[in-house]
Amino acid sequence: MMLENVLIGCTESTRGQGFKGADGVLGLGYGKHSFATKAAGKFGDKFSYCLVDHLSPKNISNQLIFGTNRNKHSLTRNIQHTKLLLNAIPPFYAVNILGISIGGVMLRIPTEVWDASLGGGTILDSGSSLTLLAEPAYNPVMTALQMSVSTYERLDLKPFEYCFKSTGFNESLVPRLVFHFTDGARFEPPVKSYIIDVAPESKCLGFVSVIWPSTSIIGNIMQQNNLWEFDLVRGTVGFAPSSCTCT
Repeated sequence: MMLENVLIGCTESTRGQGFKGADGVLGLGYGKHSFATKAAGKFGDKFSYCLVDHLSPKNISNQLIFGTNRNKHSLTRNIQHTKLLLNAIPPFYAVNILGISIGGVMLRIPTEVWDASLGGGTILDSGSSLTLLAEPAYNPVMTALQMSVSTYERLDLKPFEYCFKSTGFNESLVPRLVFHFTDGARFEPPVKSYIIDVAPESKCLGFVSVIWPSTSIIGNIMQQNNLWEFDLVRGTVGFAPSSCTCT
């Protein structure tokens, strides 16, 4: 197979820790010259990925499939679909968030936080590890989650605001967090995707605040242990919990 007019670049230096330990970056953005757009175009304008736990052994692989993913047997629930806003925050995959609930209670977050036309909006980004929330969403999320871990010894671990010593931690006592989409779909990540391990016996609430107005990002740790299937013709993304195994 040959892909034409794909942009390839190189760099001699980077800032921060984002590329530490990486040999390279494969851009999956929605752009005229992106690898994802070119490759998906050869296989029905679809691609999908399934990310294993970020702490999995290095011999455990993630999945990246261009075309229809026929390896659906690893799913533990039916696939839900929601609309992609392909031109709202180019070249990213923006989605229509209605709100966030924790423990079945919808948080009081201003609607403009989720509106790209008003400086907000939300994107799915497999290239960002952490989930970034604009301040008006970040603050109520952190307040609600801190209540469930307030009995543990507090730790100071950057870049996170709230970390704690996890000895005796019981995730069944943590309320479930759900991202609600405007078309009725619900993304319910496992607890380990938003109360994350950062060091031995140390966990943090896995969110970082960004100053408003700004775009919120659902990062790859939040997306892990789910299949994500992007249909660039229909303009939808499907998702479902998965073991991410291939047989």
